[in-house]
Amino acid sequence: MSDPAKLEFEKPIVRESVAELVAHRLLEMVKAGILKSGDQLPPERELAVSLNVSRPSVREAIRGLSILGVVRTRQGGGAYISELDAESLLGPIQFFLSLEDMNIRELYDARSLIESDVARRAAEHITDEELQQLQQLIDEQKAIDDALAFRLSDFAFHETIWKAARNAFLKRIGESLNVLGLEFRKRASETGGVLEQSVRDHKRLLDALKAHDPDAAAAAAARHMRNVYKSTIAQDKTGGGRG
Repeated sequence: MSDPAKLEFEKPIVRESVAELVAHRLLEMVKAGILKSGDQLPPERELAVSLNVSRPSVREAIRGLSILGVVRTRQGGGAYISELDAESLLGPIQFFLSLEDMNIRELYDARSLIESDVARRAAEHITDEELQQLQQLIDEQKAIDDALAFRLSDFAFHETIWKAARNAFLKRIGESLNVLGLEFRKRASETGGVLEQSVRDHKRLLDALKAHDPDAAAAAAARHMRNVYKSTIAQDKTGGGRG
């Protein structure tokens, strides 16, 4: 039988590269609020001197943070901290989702759980003003025949409900999962009947929210997510591709 202590000692020591250390230092500065969204990073030369590393290490670190969506580079204009929002930071996960159909199914499974709970909570806390906002969005959606315009309105509709749940973490999770699904909804939202179905789902959800019925709101949100998933997968199987 293997000795656990011996096996632990036999594990190789993994050393981080200088570039990784630089990236971690910059991430710590973002977390601490020293670097904020929109801030321009010092030039490579200055960063290298202040961190006592080489310019290639700084360049590699910034390239890695750019892939993560934390940093945005501009041709001839230096590097900046990104907006640090869901759209900026979720690119790598969107790529992961594109690899297997199972990943998309699990994404919408997660969305169904979150959106249902959000709707349940929103039914208890939503204000008359927020209900009016939702009604106005649905009225606008009935006349929208442009897929991009509808996706923007759809995001605003769900954002209002996330806010109405009165939980900042649920709002952030709902927003992130929605953004992850957008790439796979692009082609599906251009398919006939899909937008009309979403409007019907939105109206059913709004009716439950107006009645302040948590169970009905949760059921309506879950049904909406099932319909969204079905139309996304149906488009993918007909050869539309994944965005």
